[in-house]
Amino acid sequence: MKVLFLSTGIGLALATRLSQEGHEVKVFIHNDYSDTGEGLYERVGAWKPYVNRSDLVLADDPFFGYKEFRFENAPTRTLGISRLFTYASRSINNRRSILELTEMPLGVGDGMYSVEAWWNGRKWCTPFILSTYHKQLISQQVGPNVGAMVTVSKTLEDVPKPIFEGFRKLKPLFEKGSYRGPVRLDFDHANALTDIYAGFTFDNTEAMLEGVQEPPIDVLLEIAGGTRSDLNLIQGHYIAVRFQHIGWPTTKDFRIYGLVDANIKHCGLNSVLIRNGHYYCSQKFGPILKVTARGDNAKDAFARASRTITNLDIENICYRADLLEKYSKVKYPAIDKILDTWKDTKTTSPK
Repeated sequence: MKVLFLSTGIGLALATRLSQEGHEVKVFIHNDYSDTGEGLYERVGAWKPYVNRSDLVLADDPFFGYKEFRFENAPTRTLGISRLFTYASRSINNRRSILELTEMPLGVGDGMYSVEAWWNGRKWCTPFILSTYHKQLISQQVGPNVGAMVTVSKTLEDVPKPIFEGFRKLKPLFEKGSYRGPVRLDFDHANALTDIYAGFTFDNTEAMLEGVQEPPIDVLLEIAGGTRSDLNLIQGHYIAVRFQHIGWPTTKDFRIYGLVDANIKHCGLNSVLIRNGHYYCSQKFGPILKVTARGDNAKDAFARASRTITNLDIENICYRADLLEKYSKVKYPAIDKILDTWKDTKTTSPK
């Protein structure tokens, strides 16, 4: 298959995965002049000539939604492209107007957890994906918030009725547009809705690839075409652990040691290149790769990720070793705490 990937640099692991599986992947990275992707996929300096020549166009950021009209008359299937949510992402008032459509209690501030569902143009796909995030760089108390250093997810066939009804009430809005792809609702500790995001949520998507029971391209194409309503994921817990560079001036060796055929399927390569048969970091700052794992429970998933990480070595890399050390041995409580707050609420499935 021919795939055009439009990126701001956050979701390149998916482009790498599709290329590794033998698809012809062309990648446009906005405002990036590094060697990211060298030896992994073909970089292009302009994306418009390839729209009508591609079987699927993916965007990893709502930024590209302002070009939605370019795809309206194209035969190409698209994922992650929405003009509406590009505008909404620029205005708090616009986002709040969309949140009010759900008729759910609204909160303020950062969300504590998220529920994600995929929209295929006609209906919401299952399973839902419940996720929690650990965003501090070093530990729960140390380091800046740099995004999801660790993402922990659980597949759910049912969600509380208010959340299900919230997604249902958003359906008319999505039916008016051409958007296809993931939609994430963020909630605070009181289960109040704090935000909405239409687009691929990395690292959720990379973790999810651990459990896809068929070629990912088939799932993506059928969701884009509106013919699939089941993501066909193995039920269980998923995690994604970021390896982050923070621009240490002492870093001299950018080679990634220990990345081999046996573990590469558990490593989402983001800012990475191949040169002379070796893997290297292509950036001095930002996510380099994400180690992913699946398990029947979170403890199993953390243990499997720990085994992969033991084999990897990157100079001056940061990752949340504290969480891996702890939760590969004891039960991870955050997901269960959220589910406990849902117990008094009737659950609902779209099926």
